Amino acid sequence: TLRQTVTTAGTEVQLSTDSIPCKRVVIMAETDNTGLIAVGDVNVVASAGTQRGTILYAGDSFTARANNLNKIYIDSSVNGDGVAITYYH
Repeated sequence: TLRQTVTTAGTEVQLSTDSIPCKRVVIMAETDNTGLIAVGDVNVVASAGTQRGTILYAGDSFTARANNLNKIYIDSSVNGDGVAITYYH
């Protein structure tokens, strides 16, 4: 399991800057998050009113098919919120 955080809300962050091939990924918003997490591509946005991607509240999870973790991005509505990532080859 990996962890990724959004240091600055409104700034998309790759799940991994390294190439990590996978077939499926489970992304869970950390239970202590105080804002929203958006999961999607490079255009992901968590801010209310302009949201793009799948929105996760604290403790929510999202499962997706993906061929590489570096193609998935997250954004947060609050500085420092993050996700736990489990991926399968």
